[in-house]
Amino acid sequence: MCDDSRYILDELFGKERNVVASKRKNDAHYWNEDVCKNILVSKCFNDLWKHTKYDHEGECSKRHDQFFINEFNCDRSIKKQQREKKYIEEAIAYIQDKLKEVDKILTKHEEQVEQSSKLQVADRPKEIQDRLDNMERQINLLTDQSEKMGEQGKIEESERLIMEADNLKKAREDVLLAYEGTNNPFKTYKICEVCGARQSLYETENKVKTHLDGRIHQGFSTIRVELQKLQQRRLQLEKILEEEARKQEFKEDIAKDVQMDKEKLIKDKKEKEKERSRSRDNSKEKSKKKSSKKKKDKEKDKDRSKSRKHNKKHHKH
Repeated sequence: MCDDSRYILDELFGKERNVVASKRKNDAHYWNEDVCKNILVSKCFNDLWKHTKYDHEGECSKRHDQFFINEFNCDRSIKKQQREKKYIEEAIAYIQDKLKEVDKILTKHEEQVEQSSKLQVADRPKEIQDRLDNMERQINLLTDQSEKMGEQGKIEESERLIMEADNLKKAREDVLLAYEGTNNPFKTYKICEVCGARQSLYETENKVKTHLDGRIHQGFSTIRVELQKLQQRRLQLEKILEEEARKQEFKEDIAKDVQMDKEKLIKDKKEKEKERSRSRDNSKEKSKKKSSKKKKDKEKDKDRSKSRKHNKKHHKH
């Protein structure tokens, strides 16, 4: 009961909930270096191949607290979505590296089968080769007839001929397997396309089930499913982040326009102030000129007045 309560508290508040803040090594958050990022966006892949030949990394040393998963899922910020995209890309890269190991095995097996088959063609008995060639001609003939029936609108007849051609192809493969199965060791088994394991073509149903339920097959099957989910989520995040970038750019453009409008208003205000200042200066200059003119006119009037007085005195004498 006590352990259950502790687990619930760990999920809600983290394992460091009772540690004094000043004594914590760092604040507990999902983006910290010591937290497993794969478990946030998918699952921890280290557990998939425990004690198998694909267990290259060993046990994961990162933290897997449910508290971090809850915090990650509840975060709705753009910063979180940017982090999530980064974590997803890292997880995809890990999965693709793992799948390359299987692809190498498949490619190598295909090359071995092809090379071995080329070497054996020349050694086939004439009756076997004649039989194979005859079956190949019949397959081609049935395929051509099926296409003609389809062009004439005789769909049922066309489908019947295709079925006959498919049955003949299978019969030809059986003839090849009957002859080359014992002579070509690479054709007595196949490679699982999911996990790269070698499987006998004659395995019992129980052995096939054991293989499918095995840790290696289940691990590769899981990461293939997870890869598709991660790729879909990455596309969603790319669209979200692109839209957010457009919104941010739009906001910045608006902010620039507002700033430009402000600067223009300030510039216009300064220009008007300069214009008013020039107008005041011109008015003062005009006023000074007018005052000076009045002063000169007064002086002229005084001079004229003196001149008249002087002329009167002179006339009397």
